Amino acid sequence: MDKDFLDKLESVTEWKKTGDKSDQTEFSVFSSNEEEGLIKIESAKGDFTHKLKPLNELFCQENGKAAEIDWEDSHYIHLLYTIERAIKRIYELNYALTDSDVIPVLETLAMKPETISKNIILKSINQELRLQLSMNDYSRHEVKIAIRKILNSAKSHYKQGGLRGYLNFIMKYVP
Repeated sequence: MDKDFLDKLESVTEWKKTGDKSDQTEFSVFSSNEEEGLIKIESAKGDFTHKLKPLNELFCQENGKAAEIDWEDSHYIHLLYTIERAIKRIYELNYALTDSDVIPVLETLAMKPETISKNIILKSINQELRLQLSMNDYSRHEVKIAIRKILNSAKSHYKQGGLRGYLNFIMKYVP
């Protein structure tokens, strides 16, 4: 988690209780095309620009519960959606993309989630993970497990649905 980012975010947003375990706030995020990791946050109360920390600086310490992840827990659902939304956004910009473009990226990230590359899919996932981990505590192990879960889903949908089986799946089901 990035305390500096959270302090800036707190200054321009209001958190509202949405349930027993979660809070929610409304803001818009814009990424810079000129500088990697540079984002602008805008809300009704103001805006700020922030340089996201590299992913390897955002992982929290391992905790004992990471071995048994409850995929129904909203904390982990947000992590899965963060990764899949990054893929979905790239697909929306380039409908020539196939599952065969996505699967090798997920295989790379499943081994080393902090990998940096010029690959547009990998860059998008990295940027979204950096933002998510700036606001929430996830260990490197938890991120790797989430990426592996998505990788398995991508491979399964590719086998069942063909060339774009996984991409069509996330277009339909990922918010």
